[in-house]
This record gives sequence, C-alpha cells and structure tokens, in this order.
Amino acid sequence: MKAILIRVGADSTDGGGNWRAPVDPETLEYVYVPIPEYTSTFLYGCDRRFDEALDPLSRFLDSRGSLTARWQKRIAAKRGQIMHLDPDFEHLTYGDIGDARGRDLKHLSPGDLLVFYASLRSIRQADHLVYAMIGQFVVDEVLFAPAVESSRRYENAHTRKDPVFPRDIVVRARVGCSGRCLRCVPIGERRDGGNYYLTPEIESAWGGLVKSDGSPRRSSWLNMSGAPPLIGNAEAFSSWWARQDVALVRSNFGS
Repeated sequence: MKAILIRVGADSTDGGGNWRAPVDPETLEYVYVPIPEYTSTFLYGCDRRFDEALDPLSRFLDSRGSLTARWQKRIAAKRGQIMHLDPDFEHLTYGDIGDARGRDLKHLSPGDLLVFYASLRSIRQADHLVYAMIGQFVVDEVLFAPAVESSRRYENAHTRKDPVFPRDIVVRARVGCSGRCLRCVPIGERRDGGNYYLTPEIESAWGGLVKSDGSPRRSSWLNMSGAPPLIGNAEAFSSWWARQDVALVRSNFGS
C-alpha cells in the first residue's frame, strides 16, 4: 500500500490566493477554501465560483464572532471569482499535473491512499497557523484527464477545462471510505524559527515521510511545494487513522 501526503487549499502565496481558510483550534471545526482558478476556458456551465465556499465561510465566522473587517474584505473580493475546486470531496476526485506535482499519482493502485492537509489560520490567534489533515481518499481508479468520459468531466477541476491538458491525472476515490474530515486533525508544529513540521508523535506513527523512490526525506517539513511525499508506512498510517475516530463527509462545504 502507498499513501501520498498532499497539501491543498488556500494559502499565503499568489497561487494560493493570498489568504488561508479559518479553523477554530478549540473545536477543530474549519472551512475548506480552495485555491483560485487561472484557466479562462471551461466546458459550458462547469466553472465553479468561490461563492459556494464564501457563504459557509461567512456563517462559520459570524457564529464565532470572528467576522472581522479583514475577513469581510477578503470574502467580498472573492465573490464571483472562479475557484480551482480540487480535491472535490463531493465527487470524490483529485487531479494534478501529471508531469510535475502529480507525477506519482499515475503509479497508484486501487486501495492506495491520498491524505490531504491544509495550512489553516486560527480564529483565536491571528498569527497562529494549524497544519491539519482535512481529508482522505482510498483510490478506486487513476486515469489521464483525456480518458475521462464526457458525461463525467464536471467532476474534477482538471476536466472542467476546455481543452484538458493531455498529461493531467485524475484520481477517483472509493465511496463510503473517502471524503473530507468533518473536523480537522492537527499534524504539525512550528519549529526552527517559523517552519512547520510533522509533530514527533505523528512522524513516529506514520513512519515519517519518504521520497517516491522510498528513500527518506531530509526532514518532515510541511511548508513544502513540488511533488508531494509519500507517508513512510501506509499500513501504520491506516491504523493511526482508525484511532482518530473522525467522520468523513462527501461534501465540500457542508456537513
């Protein structure tokens, strides 16, 4: 079994939208906020707008008294903009660039795992980030984007485009054991002057992080870009995950 650890969602980079999704560190409730979409051509009716995420986001923040002027400004700026909804937890798909960041996806087999995490901003302390797992997919099928049936192209951000990129990869996940975490699961801690790493407990439980060839990574650094790492011991991860007792939902923004 293989398990790939993939960072997703909005972050403070230009490509990530220059903001982060919020989390309540006391309850571990959060809102999934995707990155922006920069493609301008889509199949008719297949573009997805940030409004889908922003209304739940507003309700989440307002219910906690956290709808500050800063959040209001960001929410207003995103309305009507197109988002890159990937992973799509409603349709249980994940896509990526097959010759770059997603190059290891094409080597996955049914039963392998995609483990999604995000960098979330605490609503309690503005300068505090929570690196947390927000979803898991059990792989059902892996295919190149052009092979996706026309009737199912709406299911993933990489096949909603027109045309699709020929080397993009789309993963479909198994129903019933895949989805978004109803509450997030913190996996990181801040060390070395601001960088975030797997906590020692998580690193031990997962067997660390390794490269695609199985060689150890130099560190369990989570502020990563490029090709995602593999979890060192996928079976150990599965045992750890079973102990977390966290519900998975087939929904992007609701319960």
